[in-house]
Amino acid sequence: MPSRDRQEFLQQAKKRWELGRQADKGQRDRERADLKAYSGDTWSQADIAARQPVNATAGLPPMPGRPTLKIPLLREPIKQVTNQERQSELGVELVPADDFAGLVGSYDQSEIELREGLVRRLQRESEAADARTWAFDRAVKCGRGFYYVTTRYLPGQTWDQEIAIERIFNQESVTLDPAHEQPDGSDCEWEFITNDYVPFEIYRKTWRKNADGESNPITTETFQSFQDGDPNWFKTEGDLKYVRVTDYYYKEYEARTLVQLADGQTAWKDELPKDGSVEVIDERRVLEPSVKWCKLDGIQILEETDWPSPHLPIVKILAEEMQPYDGERRAEGMVRPAADSNMGFNAMLSKGVELIGLAPIPPLMIAEGQVEGYEAWYQAASTRTLPYLPYKTKDLEGNIVGAPQRTPVDTPIAAVATFMQVFRDTLQSTTLVHDPTLGRASSDVK
Repeated sequence: MPSRDRQEFLQQAKKRWELGRQADKGQRDRERADLKAYSGDTWSQADIAARQPVNATAGLPPMPGRPTLKIPLLREPIKQVTNQERQSELGVELVPADDFAGLVGSYDQSEIELREGLVRRLQRESEAADARTWAFDRAVKCGRGFYYVTTRYLPGQTWDQEIAIERIFNQESVTLDPAHEQPDGSDCEWEFITNDYVPFEIYRKTWRKNADGESNPITTETFQSFQDGDPNWFKTEGDLKYVRVTDYYYKEYEARTLVQLADGQTAWKDELPKDGSVEVIDERRVLEPSVKWCKLDGIQILEETDWPSPHLPIVKILAEEMQPYDGERRAEGMVRPAADSNMGFNAMLSKGVELIGLAPIPPLMIAEGQVEGYEAWYQAASTRTLPYLPYKTKDLEGNIVGAPQRTPVDTPIAAVATFMQVFRDTLQSTTLVHDPTLGRASSDVK
């Protein structure tokens, strides 16, 4: 590729990456919030700051911090769903298409068995189940997940390669063409998998030459010039230097003419003999796609090759895709609808702990002189459990009085407990996992 065309290609790739990231920003923000809520961290920073201990200021006494309990209730129903996926042993099944067996003959069963064996080996060796489970788990929690189909070299001194299904650990590293409409993203025109933090030393040792094979020594001064040109792709944090490196998959199209021959067969027009010996009865124009791959660093193409498949490699897993109402593509899992219920439960539980923990010990109502000589007993009764408390039956004036009585203190624990149950009920409604399947009747929650 000429130098000018290469720069135009790089600029287009970076614009596509920025377009995809910008279009997906709201969804990625919501997914991070969902993962935080799943961990049980339902309190906002403002709530936590407002509940911190307060030192004595402006004439007010010091006040202890308020409880902020974090009970991850969402893990229970979500584990129920993800465990079902783990137990289902999902995989690829080959089914022969024998609808026209009467015309073309029956299929060869041995070939089907051979292909099934190859597929089973492919999934076993590449740990495809782990990749699907990782993407499914993310989809259940946040609404969508990703894994990808790739190729890799076999171990040893060989150029042989095998197909592998691998997980994408950082799901936010995926950027898809925002114009795609299919739920699995199969109609994307381009896709990215990006690593924002490739250490500079590894980057320098791995890509000493660019895609043209030209020597490309990268020094600290070179890195600084790259960073000045594009600080979003070349970053410095303290003494550490990082490079953003992305795998870029894209489609290119070749316009060809498909013809229908008089004998019913089809062929490409440019492959027909030029002597006119073949009769063509119809033709139509077809765009033949091919997939390309390259690795970019924002400044140059590090590697590039043809992708050995007509399909882009990233597979998207969807939980629930929302109908657009504001022009933004949205996907939701189980966390977002139930997050408020979990938050309400934690707030009520924290309030209950606060009420009980700060509830005062009711003072004793006693007549003057009734506990004379027993003052130490009654002081200890405020913090200790004593077997009994002695008292005098007469006051200082000699009047007969009854036993000391504590004044009633009303702590609304019943109301707090009622609201906690309400939020537990709404949690079941929003996750669609109800008793007894909420984990109380089975032991498969792990």
